[in-house]
Amino acid sequence: MIFPVPAKTELSENKLEICAVSVQGECVPVAERVLDSYNIASTGSYKVTVKIENSEKTTCVKETDSFSDEKYFLEIGQSECVVIASCEKGVFRAINTLSKMIVNGELYVGSVEDYPLFFKRGYIEGFYGKTWSTEKRHSVMRLMAKYGMNTFYYAPKDDIYHREKWKDFYPEAEYKNLADLYKEATDNYLSFYWCVGPGLSYKYTSAEDFNALINKIKSVYEIGVKNFGLLLDDIPGEFQYDEDAAVYDSVVDAHVRLVNDTYKALKEFDSEINLTVCPTQYSGDEHGEYISKFGKGISADVSLFWTGAEICSRVLTVREAKELFDATSHKPLYWDNYPVNDCEMFQEMHLGAIIGRDKALYKECEGLISNVMEYAECSKIPLMTIADYLWNPLAYNPQESLKNAHKEILGDKADLFSYFADHLGVSCLSKYSSAYMSEKLSHINFLASKGDFEGALNEFKEYNSKMRSCFEMISDETVPLFAEMKKWVKKFGMCCDLLDQICKTRENPTDENMEYLAELTEKYNSDAVILTGFCLREAAEKTLNLY
Repeated sequence: MIFPVPAKTELSENKLEICAVSVQGECVPVAERVLDSYNIASTGSYKVTVKIENSEKTTCVKETDSFSDEKYFLEIGQSECVVIASCEKGVFRAINTLSKMIVNGELYVGSVEDYPLFFKRGYIEGFYGKTWSTEKRHSVMRLMAKYGMNTFYYAPKDDIYHREKWKDFYPEAEYKNLADLYKEATDNYLSFYWCVGPGLSYKYTSAEDFNALINKIKSVYEIGVKNFGLLLDDIPGEFQYDEDAAVYDSVVDAHVRLVNDTYKALKEFDSEINLTVCPTQYSGDEHGEYISKFGKGISADVSLFWTGAEICSRVLTVREAKELFDATSHKPLYWDNYPVNDCEMFQEMHLGAIIGRDKALYKECEGLISNVMEYAECSKIPLMTIADYLWNPLAYNPQESLKNAHKEILGDKADLFSYFADHLGVSCLSKYSSAYMSEKLSHINFLASKGDFEGALNEFKEYNSKMRSCFEMISDETVPLFAEMKKWVKKFGMCCDLLDQICKTRENPTDENMEYLAELTEKYNSDAVILTGFCLREAAEKTLNLY
């Protein structure tokens, strides 16, 4: 299966064995660059002909009654594939899909018509914690573009020039990194949004502060950036200056004025500039006094971030999206706080697939932007599932998408890695984890309960062996993904030790084995890192009680 799942396919059983192609027609450099990223040579006999056709057929998305520059068609023949799109971006999307079909051995004669359903699909570096390196940022960008995302928001809370020193221009080295990041985004057809969060010290009545804000934005605009974010989240809800309290009746009045003045000033020097804002109330009651007044007060052209009913919402629904529009006259642009694991979630590792998002949400929102973890390599796994959901929510299958993400990131290590990933599902989306372990231990206990102790121990040993092999693999910190997970890997090692001792104690329930099992159980349970679930404690307790 190809991910994201294309909107419409009509493929025969005539499979093509292709390892190289030759590109002709339009946008050849774009097509060859994508093919090269999949190690597909552009010197083969199979032809790929690219045609640019800007028409209703190549731009209209009927499900959303809107136009898209990412729609494309593949007409796959025996000796030639014709690619039709309205522009370079559509060609980029098309060749990515064609490349996946070739490398996965899933290229069949037939046709593909494809387009995204969510308008804005992306992620935001908006967490509290150590910021990503430039290399990591570029790596995630390339992967997310490959899987159909089209938007990136730069807003690291711990970038001091984003919040604490929002007035100060970036030093030369940081400015160059930002320029390189913008170029990487542009090369991968991602809309780049640079965000500023002045609210910790901003004086709303100060012309000096306002000019400093506009000048800071202009300094980033000079790189080429035309998309900006003004973030008023996680700041005091009361005025910090007496002068502000004397002029404005409420904080929301000051915020509305700030947003509108900023937007007007930016539009005056470039009418193509876009602005997204995050209000101070960004979750909860859609009809709350602050958010309803804020939304109704700011320009209709400004995008409005919203996290849903909760800061980290378990579900996002069409009903809630409609309620926000009724209250604010703005469709929500969801700032989805998954897979982020900062603040009180720092002991969790969020590697599960995105769930709990309405399949029809695309009809009632502007898009969805996922807030990532400080662990860039780890973030890639859930982000790939989010990309799949956002492109085609109607065909989205969380389990299949997650398997594909493991395969993309880990290759032939994916199956073994799943023994570890099984225990990393606890998040705002679900408090349930360790599904496979729970299933295995339940079956082992069933075998034991009916007297098949030998069968139970053999299954236990086989499972333990896989867990131990997985632990040995993920202990290799030269692999960037595994290095980011080291505290969870450490606890996984404790889990393996505990399982080994459970097995030994069931085979030989001596006082010594029982005491050591109790010791390991206490050690495991006292470690605050979140791994596994009740099933492991239950297995240990059952062994200690010998039933």
